[in-house]
Amino acid sequence: MDIKLVDKGETGELLLIGRLDSVTAPETEDIVMQMTDRYGTLILNMEQLDYLSSAGLRILKKAHVAMKKKGGELILTNVNDMIQEVFEMTGFAGILTIQ
Repeated sequence: MDIKLVDKGETGELLLIGRLDSVTAPETEDIVMQMTDRYGTLILNMEQLDYLSSAGLRILKKAHVAMKKKGGELILTNVNDMIQEVFEMTGFAGILTIQ
């Protein structure tokens, strides 16, 4: 998993590249949660995300709750069909903001 940050002032965009699974989840969670503290709006660009496990879903839920708690917003962009299907099957599609 590789993560790149694009700083857009009050908005931060993280480009997620590779697999978000139990192996990469701890480091990814640290980075994502640091960014929820730093930005009012956090965009997770999933264009190059190949795989998302339940460990990744847990991170997304935690980030969503953290952003909502502070009045911010978590936005997921460029979600591929496979990951969109995971969101729909787990009910996350109705919770998360997906563009």
